[in-house]
Amino acid sequence: MRPIYVLHENEEWLVPLRAEFAARGVEFNEWFLDTGTISLDKTPEDAVYYNRMSASSHTRGHRFAPELTRMALTWLEQHGRTVVNGTPALYLEVCKVSQYAALQKAGLDVPSTRAVVGRHELVPAAQAFGVWPLILKPNRGGKGLGVMRFNTLDELRLFVDSAQYEEPLDGLWLLQAYIQPKAPHITRCEFVGRRFVYAVDVNTEQGFELCPADVCAVGDAFCPTTEAPTPAPSKFTITQRFDGHPLIEKLETFLHHAQVDVAGIEVIEAADGRLYVYDVNTNTNYNQGAERVAGVKKTGMGALADYLIALADTRSAS
Repeated sequence: MRPIYVLHENEEWLVPLRAEFAARGVEFNEWFLDTGTISLDKTPEDAVYYNRMSASSHTRGHRFAPELTRMALTWLEQHGRTVVNGTPALYLEVCKVSQYAALQKAGLDVPSTRAVVGRHELVPAAQAFGVWPLILKPNRGGKGLGVMRFNTLDELRLFVDSAQYEEPLDGLWLLQAYIQPKAPHITRCEFVGRRFVYAVDVNTEQGFELCPADVCAVGDAFCPTTEAPTPAPSKFTITQRFDGHPLIEKLETFLHHAQVDVAGIEVIEAADGRLYVYDVNTNTNYNQGAERVAGVKKTGMGALADYLIALADTRSAS
């Protein structure tokens, strides 16, 4: 079996993955990418490299981790190494505009969106957009951070002129039509190896920070995966309503053409029943509590571990 490397910048997110590998008697290597050096003049080891870099890395003090990861992935791909979620996946992870373009190209519905750069441009752009309520979100955020809803132009203007205003990380704001949901939740469809694993409903009544890793709470600055001593009622519920749904085949086809291997794709059902895809998270996490309650046959991290082990197994590759 070839070695397995996991490229990441968040120790907490690897806790359940380590457990799944340990249960299978397999070890993997961790490549922590925050700062460091990529030796472009050398040849990388023949191994399986799984990229778990997140668009929210800057919220953990790792501002340039995605840029360093892009250099590492470019180096690995140059030498023909087996890379899971390579440069095309990272490109989508850190740019929602690119996600929407790729989703629309695949024939999927996305919310009406306009991209804006410049604080002074936001109010005129929203006025020209003329869609209310609207969502204001950073192009590069992660976990639903920085997502705000405004019901009127005056509300938006007050925010833009306030001391609370901060420029988004890449300078790019998205103005997006608010989708009135049929029910107060979004659905996250999980895929491993471009194949559907399960879907989880995420309650949105408390806000937009929607990382599904264990005990993620609205207002948390990070997303630990350890169980809380007295966990609050989960807002994550695994659902079967998308099993066999035509949308799943479309999403699998999208992942194939986008060259994304592992992802959680977020969908919202509008009041009229129309399904909108609005986020592709290539650094997807899984809620162990929801998996236990649902009694799933294979956990998300379990499916991921099996997928990486199969890729690394030289017998299965021959």
